[in-house]
Amino acid sequence: MRISLIPQWGVFRNLLGARKPKQMRVLLVSSVFPPESVTSASTSYSLAKYLRGKGHDVTVLTSYPSRPGGRIFSGFRRRMFGLDRSFCDLKVVRCFSTNSRTSTLLSRFSENLSFGLFAGLAAICVPRPDVFYVNAWPIFASSIITLIARLRSVPVILSIKDVYPESLVSLGRLPSRSRVSRILRFIDTLAARGAHTLIVVSQRMASIYLTDRGIPESRMRVIPDWNEVAALPAIDLSECYRASAGISQDAFLFLFAGNVAAATGIEAVIPIFASEAGRSRARLLIVGSGGALAACQDRARALNVDAVAFGGEFAAAETSTILRAANVLLLPTLGDQSLVSMPSKLVSYMLSARPILAVARPNSDLAQVIQEAGCGWVVDTDAPEALARQIAAIVGMERLLLMQMGALGREYALRQFASEVCLPKVVDLLEHAANVTPRS
Repeated sequence: MRISLIPQWGVFRNLLGARKPKQMRVLLVSSVFPPESVTSASTSYSLAKYLRGKGHDVTVLTSYPSRPGGRIFSGFRRRMFGLDRSFCDLKVVRCFSTNSRTSTLLSRFSENLSFGLFAGLAAICVPRPDVFYVNAWPIFASSIITLIARLRSVPVILSIKDVYPESLVSLGRLPSRSRVSRILRFIDTLAARGAHTLIVVSQRMASIYLTDRGIPESRMRVIPDWNEVAALPAIDLSECYRASAGISQDAFLFLFAGNVAAATGIEAVIPIFASEAGRSRARLLIVGSGGALAACQDRARALNVDAVAFGGEFAAAETSTILRAANVLLLPTLGDQSLVSMPSKLVSYMLSARPILAVARPNSDLAQVIQEAGCGWVVDTDAPEALARQIAAIVGMERLLLMQMGALGREYALRQFASEVCLPKVVDLLEHAANVTPRS
């Protein structure tokens, strides 16, 4: 792939323009963006559209699309900078970054740092905004953009989905007291303290930033990831999807969909479906791609597990059909990961009106949401025997009860995670930070 080594400075000339009265100029920095279908791409896009609908001027800095597979999407040619004209009313600048095809620390850090450097350079070149909204990969990218904003005397709203380095420690990738962990925590603290307001997706994350980073409660807001809610399809195509995936209609299907990453711990679930507890009528379908997919496939092959099948990548428009093909949706997390992050797929899972079996710490925010909604079950991590028993018990439950639990989950999500509920809160923070009088 050819990579341009000369910055396309003309990209930034196209971003100049006069503002209307009371119009807010927002620089939205998002590591991922459509056509990528991961949750952060969807939330950034919906925020950009909402801001445009309110009459504000929005410029988006993002990477060339590659998630979750780690390969540049067809139709894109990676350069240092490129203006993406495929978005109506939005100015989207693509910034160079390396691609992470494997979930190694070196690969992820390289992708993170390179995007931060090039997006930071772009953030210097664009016309001065009134406010930055940063939904970038943590530590390096987010810290660099926050520093640029401080140098330009522009307030920053920093959105945090995962707490680093705690997330790496929970995955066993870094010792908690190592020098690298201390350095990463120091950098994250500087970025958090430099932000006007932090948006975190759970109360537990807010507690970490309060007690460990010294961020006052007055500068934090808990706003969960949101989803643009669509009505459940009038024609249910889930049976057709089952047939295409080779799953019989009478099989009891547990389904995992989305980014197959190490943090999900999905690989550890596979042996359960090789045991007697998982044999009866239970099947597991893993749909998506990611750094841990090959390991999962190797594990299933080594165990010769007929009850486990794999589907490929899927488009965002297919999400509802795929999720509704399940009897129960599987949401595992690895180790203490549920204590330092909230799985982004939880929202789409709940909106699909299917019950959820989560593998998480009982005192995590994920466990609390599922228990409050009454939409599923929570089994502690590192308890495979308990998980096997729970799977066997679920298979024997009445289908009507399962449908009722799924409906409770959708009702909860409509109240808590709908874009109509969350987006106004984010925009209020941006308008307040930018000192722009909100429009009526």
